[in-house]
Amino acid sequence: MSAANRIDVRPIVPGDFAAIDRLMERVWFARRSAAGFDWLCHRNPGQSGLPAGWVAEDRDGIVRAFLGNFVQRGWYQGEANLIASGYNFVSDADQGGRAVNVLRACLKQDSIALVHTLTANPFSGRLHTAMRLTPYPETGTLKLDWMTQPVVAAIGAISWRAHGLAGEKFIRRIPDLPRRVPDVNAWLAEAGGDVLRIAHPETDARLASFDLELRAGARLFAERSPAALQWRLSDPDDPVPPVLVAYPATGAIRGLALFQFNKPSEAEPPYLDVMDLVSLDPEDSTAVQALIKAGLMLARRSGAARLRLSMVSPGLLRLLGPYADQARKTVSTFSHAFYKPKATTFTCTGETWQPLPYDGDNGPCLRAWRVR
Repeated sequence: MSAANRIDVRPIVPGDFAAIDRLMERVWFARRSAAGFDWLCHRNPGQSGLPAGWVAEDRDGIVRAFLGNFVQRGWYQGEANLIASGYNFVSDADQGGRAVNVLRACLKQDSIALVHTLTANPFSGRLHTAMRLTPYPETGTLKLDWMTQPVVAAIGAISWRAHGLAGEKFIRRIPDLPRRVPDVNAWLAEAGGDVLRIAHPETDARLASFDLELRAGARLFAERSPAALQWRLSDPDDPVPPVLVAYPATGAIRGLALFQFNKPSEAEPPYLDVMDLVSLDPEDSTAVQALIKAGLMLARRSGAARLRLSMVSPGLLRLLGPYADQARKTVSTFSHAFYKPKATTFTCTGETWQPLPYDGDNGPCLRAWRVR
């Protein structure tokens, strides 16, 4: 095959990590160490032997585009399905054709029941639409956030404005100042409330029972087994592990939340993101509101500018009740979820699949705080 006609898309290998890091740095995505790449690409218990992503090379063998492939086991009415989320979809500016090719590689996975992405900027949103992916309906364009530190948020807004006025260059020279390590256990104890942090999921019998009940239900849920959640908490590049919180503190778990500290870029303030917020009973507003209350407390005490929830289903919006009324609502032009169902075992509708940030790459790919 001639160089002009050769197939330039292939699964990633460890030798690509430095080139992928170059692409990540260019668009301010989180960069990774060798151990961090190994954790993300090779340690995920749900990856199931499938490629951790694809790269596209130019004729000189230089990596010019990348798309990650985050695979989890999804459970629907007791049956296991593999669900894949494309993440960190990025290419050099003049490589639109190669970017499309890596996306096609992700969509062609035969053993996947549901392929999706839970983030969409204007460029990728238009591309997903052109490739006939289905946008998630109703609240798929809505994000919620709660102001927790107005001064920190204001400083972040000024920093971002200065970044724009300086041609999006100068602010990147400003050091990313380290923050204190959040004293999560002490804060939760002081605040009271019927919630409990689960620091070691692999030994938690209540959590295993919660996951088994989710698996048997009539909604498609990504696996929340002790092994899967232990992996989520063990990113070697994150000095502040995500905070896993259960409701109630004793007895059978009715609701689960996962909060993650992050700082998207040097020019933005620190945030606390809601990665997971799920209840066994789809009408259990008590569990959901107790968990979001704990998240708001953690955001305030840690100095995070806002508590953010980037993916909201209609059911979750209803369960949040007065907390949803208190949040700032941001509506984007493009859906935050585009998907392509491939399974014959279930119909992907707003009732069967209600995506949360946990379903996608949001957690594993957030940019960690620097800490003292």
